[in-house]
Amino acid sequence: MTVEHDILARERARCEALRKADVAALDGLISERLVFMHANAKSDDKKVLLEKMRAGGIVYNSLDLSELNVTDLGDTALLHGRLTANVLVNGQPRLIDNQTLSVWAREAGTWRLVAYHPTPIPQAK
Repeated sequence: MTVEHDILARERARCEALRKADVAALDGLISERLVFMHANAKSDDKKVLLEKMRAGGIVYNSLDLSELNVTDLGDTALLHGRLTANVLVNGQPRLIDNQTLSVWAREAGTWRLVAYHPTPIPQAK
C-alpha cells in the first residue's frame, strides 16, 4: 500500500469515529502529541478532545470530506482538503465548511494524527 492510501484510510476512519462518537477508535488514531485547532482558534490536546467527545460536547451529525491531497514526507505526511459538517457544540448547531491541514506521523509503525488545523471558507454574500 502507498502512503497516500494509508493516510486516506486513516482519515476516513477518523471521520467515521467522529460521526459515531467512537472515542476508543479515535484514541487509536490520534497521537499523544496531538494539537487539535478548532475553527474558532482554540486548541485541544488529545485528552481534552477525547473528553469533549465522551461528554457529548461535540456531536457530529454529518461530516463530509472532499478535495483530499496527501504529501508524503517520509515518516510524516500532510493531508489537506475540505471538510463540511453539521455539528452540535455544547448543544449549539454549527455548520462547518473548512479547508483543513492534517499532519500525520508514523509512530511505532502506525500512522497517527499529530496536528489538525481548519480554516473556515468565507461564505459568499
